[in-house]
Amino acid sequence: MHPVYRIDVARKLVTLYWQEFPTMAHLREVVEEAIADPEFHPGMNFLWDRKPGEPNTATLEYLRDAVYYLQVLADEIGPHAWAIVAHTPGDFGKARMLESMSDHGKVTIRAFQSTGDAEEWLRNPVRYEPIVVHFPARNPSSIHPGLASG
Repeated sequence: MHPVYRIDVARKLVTLYWQEFPTMAHLREVVEEAIADPEFHPGMNFLWDRKPGEPNTATLEYLRDAVYYLQVLADEIGPHAWAIVAHTPGDFGKARMLESMSDHGKVTIRAFQSTGDAEEWLRNPVRYEPIVVHFPARNPSSIHPGLASG
């Protein structure tokens, strides 16, 4: 078993769990190993998570390089999605930057604050649209009571 990535064929998911924040070279190396794995198939999505408490050293240059790499990767393996789990407000802000920098590309990136929400979204990944409700509300809204009916 690889120390960073795990492939779940049934869920069409590659999970990356980092013990420390990866350099771009390490990120590329691990992703290249994952897509070369015989269990990997085009159309699989990626879940990025890491050990809470480790510092996120991503700079603006790192974020730009990451978006570029993921767009090139999409040219190689086809359109796919990345769910990034953030454990701190700073991590979430950087993940949201990746999300906004990837708009209009072949890869869809979304930031999440829980692994469960990220996994749920990866079942049907869609780009963020501020006006569109992608998931039914859990509780009826007084403005739109039909949102939670079903």
